[in-house]
Amino acid sequence: MNALADTASPFVAKARLAYRCLIGSYIALLLVLLVSTLSNPPAAAEPGLSMWLTGFGIAVFKSLPLMLFIPGLIARSHKSAAWLAYMILLYFVVSILFLFTPGSGTWGWLMVFACLAIFISAILFTRWQKRVEAGL
Repeated sequence: MNALADTASPFVAKARLAYRCLIGSYIALLLVLLVSTLSNPPAAAEPGLSMWLTGFGIAVFKSLPLMLFIPGLIARSHKSAAWLAYMILLYFVVSILFLFTPGSGTWGWLMVFACLAIFISAILFTRWQKRVEAGL
């Protein structure tokens, strides 16, 4: 398959747009997880460096399952995007629970929107990238 055939396919531009939306919403969800954790430190943490390190450690623990998909997303693998779409459903359930937690409505809404954006863009990227790879 040559490069000219790839650019002639209408699915190349669609797959590229879906990939950009996927990466943007993926980064947004990671940032929401980090900032929401750091803005609500544990009650037992003493103010100072230990509080920030504890919060950062908790944020990394929360986002560790998402970080497993980084190599596949860098390689633009439609299989990794499909598995990410399944994984993000767990984060969607957690974000709905987080949404109804008193005092965290804004972070909950941001997580819900980021999860929906990841799911939709991952599904669309998977569909269109498979068509590009098939030569359609």
